[in-house]
Amino acid sequence: MTANARKATAEMVADANPPDGYEAILSNSPFGWENGPIFERITTDGKQRGFRVAEKHINAGGACHGGMIMTFADILLATAVFEISEPPFVTVRMTTDFIGPAFKGEWLSGTASAVVAGDGMVAVKGIMRVDDRVVAAASGLFKALRFRG
Repeated sequence: MTANARKATAEMVADANPPDGYEAILSNSPFGWENGPIFERITTDGKQRGFRVAEKHINAGGACHGGMIMTFADILLATAVFEISEPPFVTVRMTTDFIGPAFKGEWLSGTASAVVAGDGMVAVKGIMRVDDRVVAAASGLFKALRFRG
């Protein structure tokens, strides 16, 4: 945990109105804090992360800004890296394919998976949806500094 680590307030959680089972994640950076809150839940299929698209996430076209989707994608992909590596690790490369829009008030969620790619690298892929509608897909490469036993 860093000195900047913060968790969403009760008011922030109420405003985001996450679906059942989602809990606010700990935000370890001022950047993450300003763009959140981000939530997580554990299901039989693994971890899911999500956020409520708010006014601050909207672009001039009225949809969730691609930069926010990419920010969320980076946070989402890191979820899978945590399964096989201890922090710290860094994003080396990330590609995001924008498939459809997400609008203010919608719940955007995603899942990700990772595999060790060799030389301390972890390959990750994820998918983001609003309900059954795919919004974006992302893939990336992270540099892990410590792998789990």
